[in-house]
Amino acid sequence: MKPKGGVKEAAKMLQCLGVDAAKRLLDDIRKRDPQMAQELEANLISIEDLQYLTPAMLVGLLRDVNLETFGLALRTVDKEIVDKLMSMVSTGIRLDIEDGLKGAPRKVSEVTDAQSKVIAILKEKIDKGHIVINPDGDTLV
Repeated sequence: MKPKGGVKEAAKMLQCLGVDAAKRLLDDIRKRDPQMAQELEANLISIEDLQYLTPAMLVGLLRDVNLETFGLALRTVDKEIVDKLMSMVSTGIRLDIEDGLKGAPRKVSEVTDAQSKVIAILKEKIDKGHIVINPDGDTLV
């Protein structure tokens, strides 16, 4: 019998714990299995998690991200998520993002690099408490 879930499923469960509880659990895991902790951390946040941001959090993120790079990072994201994100920003910001999103064909490695840059900034803002990923859709106070 094949086990269900895996690292991505475990990372989703960690997300549900909240920042402090997830950090404590990751620290415990790191003591026993540093490689597993590293894999979990790498899977905690994905580019698709941008859909759970409020408009204010998205604009706060975009202040620190090159908009064309952000658009490039969205190239492999589901159209529904992209449309949702684009609906949360002003027309000027949307046009700058579209330069990267709809520009000339680019290598997959460039898209992956752009995603890594966006995720790194997103993680930094989450660690500082400026952004909260809330997949449940509960209203944040």
